[in-house]
Amino acid sequence: MDIIHTSSDFLSWKKNNAGTLGFVPTLGALHKGHFSLVHSSKKICNLTVVSIFLNPTQFAAHEDLDSYPNTLEEDIKHLQDLQVDALFLPTKEHMYNEVDAVNVPSSDLFNRLEGASRPHFFHGVTTIVAKLFNVILPSHTFFGEKDAQQLCIIKEMIKNMQYPITLISCPTARDSNGLALSSRNQYLVKKDRQLASIIYTSLMHIKEALQQGQSNVVLLKAQFINMVHEVPGMKVDYISIASKNSLEDVNTIKSEEVLISTAVYFNNVRLIDNFTYLSSAI
Repeated sequence: MDIIHTSSDFLSWKKNNAGTLGFVPTLGALHKGHFSLVHSSKKICNLTVVSIFLNPTQFAAHEDLDSYPNTLEEDIKHLQDLQVDALFLPTKEHMYNEVDAVNVPSSDLFNRLEGASRPHFFHGVTTIVAKLFNVILPSHTFFGEKDAQQLCIIKEMIKNMQYPITLISCPTARDSNGLALSSRNQYLVKKDRQLASIIYTSLMHIKEALQQGQSNVVLLKAQFINMVHEVPGMKVDYISIASKNSLEDVNTIKSEEVLISTAVYFNNVRLIDNFTYLSSAI
């Protein structure tokens, strides 16, 4: 695996490596969820490139940029074991001062769900992802469904900016107890990771209620909050039942695909999860 630090060096590397190129952008602190994206890329593409860049502009002042897990040595070893072709590992100075600026169109999607709690977040994400696309020039890119809103926004950005890139969404990787895998899970001790599985259990309670014909959105949300709040230290930031396409909250469940998504604080650790549900008319 080649480790590349600058856009000019990557351009030189790419000239010597032909074929379809799958790209997996990450913040580092890699886990099985990231590795599943790599596996998907290797099945489809001739080449697979992973980037590790802890993007400061997608963290607010009160968030965990300074304490975000740093496992670079382990990350590199895992990527080598997975036979990734190249790791793009730029510095903050290079990404912001040397890679050409981009103008990503804003979107109403930025302000919903995660955006309501983290208004800075998607401006930071899309700026860096667009810059990375401009450096890597992939044929395919791979994103996890755990970050469902991000997936929608990147899909929209690819369309609006006319990138010739195929976006592949990959299923959420989970612990054996259902907890969605996340780099932030490293903040939790084993007992807390077990307790945090209540998030998935409570989401599945909503799914079962929908399958049984329940359509009262207010009641479904209240039941979710009550279940999660039974665990000491847990507080729901939001629970949303929204149109999968527009991300606008729905008041009644109709015959459409909906995204049920949540963010939950477990003490100071913020965890997200979701599932999609396609209902028949109720």
